[in-house]
Amino acid sequence: MVPQAVPRLIDEWRVAGSPAQSGIAWPRQRWSDQFPAHAAALAALPDLLSRPLLRQSCQDAADSPAAALTAFLTVMAWGYGRVGYGPFRVQRILASVPDPGRCLQAAAATLVRSGPTPAYALMGDNGVPRLPGLGPAFGTKYLYFCSPPGNHPALILDRLVAAWLRANTGIRLNEVRWSARTYERYLAAMSGWAEEMAVTDDELEACIFSDQAKAAGGQWAPS
Repeated sequence: MVPQAVPRLIDEWRVAGSPAQSGIAWPRQRWSDQFPAHAAALAALPDLLSRPLLRQSCQDAADSPAAALTAFLTVMAWGYGRVGYGPFRVQRILASVPDPGRCLQAAAATLVRSGPTPAYALMGDNGVPRLPGLGPAFGTKYLYFCSPPGNHPALILDRLVAAWLRANTGIRLNEVRWSARTYERYLAAMSGWAEEMAVTDDELEACIFSDQAKAAGGQWAPS
């Protein structure tokens, strides 16, 4: 059964013209200074990072560790938005293992071969992250943007999405602990509701994200 809040949310989105989530500004120079080897790739990005742009930027993440690392940095720049300490935190994550690009490539390649839940499990499970310091909130952002085309991509599960689900559906998901079982339950619920509402899974996730961001305020609140 679809929770009552879901049709309301989708109806409001459709009445508004089915708007896409707005792009987010980001401190380009901070990222370039922290990751000088990737300065050229970062310089090529626009001033506002949007979901479609990131999907395009991540389409080659499964091809090589270098491509995966560039894709990851782009996603992290989007995820942190205007927050200035993002580059420092990401540098600390990447420095936690000898070859982070290989881990990120493996997750992207698993998405293509086996789908979202196995890829998620490769990045973390049972509370243990593959990249120390990287939680599911940002890890699922990377998985989402690296997902191959189709109606059932990996979906973002962060504090905004989890808070909306708790408040509006009664579903309680721990968004800070890596758990493939939790993620699989989340994907199944979202896929079922999206099918009932005749939207894609990620359209539903984006609506939930934006609705909670509007309620919470901050940089992600719709303009």
